[in-house]
Amino acid sequence: MKQSVSLIPAPTVTQPGGYVPVAYADRSTPRTALAEIAVEAVGKGWKITLAWACGKPVQDIARETDKFVDACAVLAPQAADAPWMTMGAPGKAVEGLLWRPDKSAPFLIQAEGLGSVKRTVAPASAKVTGEWRNGRWQVMFELPEWPALEKQRQIALAVWQGQEQERAGLKSISPGWLAVE
Repeated sequence: MKQSVSLIPAPTVTQPGGYVPVAYADRSTPRTALAEIAVEAVGKGWKITLAWACGKPVQDIARETDKFVDACAVLAPQAADAPWMTMGAPGKAVEGLLWRPDKSAPFLIQAEGLGSVKRTVAPASAKVTGEWRNGRWQVMFELPEWPALEKQRQIALAVWQGQEQERAGLKSISPGWLAVE
């Protein structure tokens, strides 16, 4: 599977708490409009490549509390009808990997709805590399296996642009689950 995906802004109205829906109510345009994704089965594992335009990369925010780092994530549902936009739902979990350029290893993420994301260090066998060149990020995830992706054959993606003050639920996302052939 290889395709360009028009991204949408994650709806701020669904964000938990009261601050984000009010402060960012005008976020009706994605800060990243388009991403390319390629998903390839490699033996029992997966190679997933994401790429998107990013004019001013934010790769490190050490000791800077008013800045946010670029990032991306790939998700797969554990249940066929798990909603992607709300990060799953109770009993319908999603799982995935989160990459940030300021970390040496990806994070494993699991969630069953908004505000429930659990982030841990991914297994050492999960590899991710990212490179910013000529105004674009390209991030490659290499996983020895991913049972949820193998079973459900669906994937979703999210992109954060630090320069645009994106973090947590402020992000650009795929408009739904993408079928993986």
